[in-house]
Amino acid sequence: MAEPKNNDIGRMLPHNDDAEKAILGALLLDPEAFDQISGKIKASDFYQRGHSIIFEAISYLREGTLDYITLVDYLSKNGDLEKAGGVGYIAELTNQDTIVNHISNYAEIIKENSRRRLMYQLATKLTQDAFDKSAEIKDCLDNGAAELTNLYLEMDESGIDYSLSNIVEQAFDRIVAKMNGELDDKLETGFSVLDKYCNGGLSPEDYVIVAARPSIGKTAFAISMMLNMINNGKKVAFFSLEMPGAKIATRMLSMDSKVPASKINTARFIDDEYQRVMNSADRLFSKGNQMFIVDVANISLTDLRGKARLIHKEHKLDCIVIDYIGLISLSTGRSDMPNHEKVSQISKGLKSLARELKIPLVVLCQVSRDSEERAPILSNLRDSGSIEQDADVVCFLHRKRNLTEEEKLKNAKDSDGRASLQVTKLIVAKNRDGETGEFKIGFHDQLTSYVDIDQSHEFVEPTSPEKKR
Repeated sequence: MAEPKNNDIGRMLPHNDDAEKAILGALLLDPEAFDQISGKIKASDFYQRGHSIIFEAISYLREGTLDYITLVDYLSKNGDLEKAGGVGYIAELTNQDTIVNHISNYAEIIKENSRRRLMYQLATKLTQDAFDKSAEIKDCLDNGAAELTNLYLEMDESGIDYSLSNIVEQAFDRIVAKMNGELDDKLETGFSVLDKYCNGGLSPEDYVIVAARPSIGKTAFAISMMLNMINNGKKVAFFSLEMPGAKIATRMLSMDSKVPASKINTARFIDDEYQRVMNSADRLFSKGNQMFIVDVANISLTDLRGKARLIHKEHKLDCIVIDYIGLISLSTGRSDMPNHEKVSQISKGLKSLARELKIPLVVLCQVSRDSEERAPILSNLRDSGSIEQDADVVCFLHRKRNLTEEEKLKNAKDSDGRASLQVTKLIVAKNRDGETGEFKIGFHDQLTSYVDIDQSHEFVEPTSPEKKR
């Protein structure tokens, strides 16, 4: 057998030779016992290299004939017999006091020690990074946090049954729980038709893209949706990379009080407008632990992921919204890397974050200018890279920017009966778990907000390229 491995200070890394020998001996005595540990441990979990080689050989031979003779023959033909300890060592494995019925316990001991070694390796890597001044410390911490999270999740999932029967049973249990009102894992957006398209709302781990041309109102839609969510008792985090938090608060006050943002900005009110703004400020203040605004310009993917993990850990978020993907940077990467490759890496990182935190991630995105005269399609996603492939849901906002006085007569009426809601199309272009199609919502220009409207309203189609306002 190979000499035991020591770490840099002479201490033996966590392992248990007796458990490793016992499990190998048990498998040679009863190959069918392999089913009890299948998926629980793998060859790399063994500390001794020789034991790892023997386990890998046993895993291969169990599909045919497995005993002492076939194992020795297989190892000899592959040139691994001496690495595994030789004929005598393998013979000793079946002569020890091994109880086959305890094989699951042996596997748990081996797995725990393997995890301890991985934890040590991670700590060692972080220590080395701490002394490497060429390494970007935020990237080191981000990578370390991700690896530690993966190790933790892997511990949590090590006993999962991946069989079809178990998965079907879980799916059916969820159906029954929903029927009985015991489970509601959908996050309503507050836009009734969109929620219907998404089978009741956004799902955990959804990576959602909301895209439009400049000045159409992506941010207004995102803030309207978040206001709907917090009014429904949910918690959201908003990464605003383009607009400072004070302006977002002003928009929310305008939406909630129905007082135009221009009046709030100039502090010039009439009638009861000031009182309405005060009442809205009180309402929003009372929801202070439901919405968190990170207004950092040009944040890196590493910083964004780190802040998102921290806020979610402290507050158990229901959703994260990012405005917008084009303003996220990569802290590492070639300076000559094409922009679409950068965006592709960022998109994959955001998708991974949604999976890790198990909550919907809504990301705003721009579309290319060739969609000025027609409704945007998936290929119009700017620097799309893998955005289209990564996304679970892709929505486009589409409307004419500037209406003529005649066209304004086709506006929908707001709750006060005024024709002030411009009919806008929300196009669901991709939806992994639901329908695709388009429907109408209303945009209130003075309040910079979106609301539900009746679907019978007429839509004013853009007919020529429009200049940005």
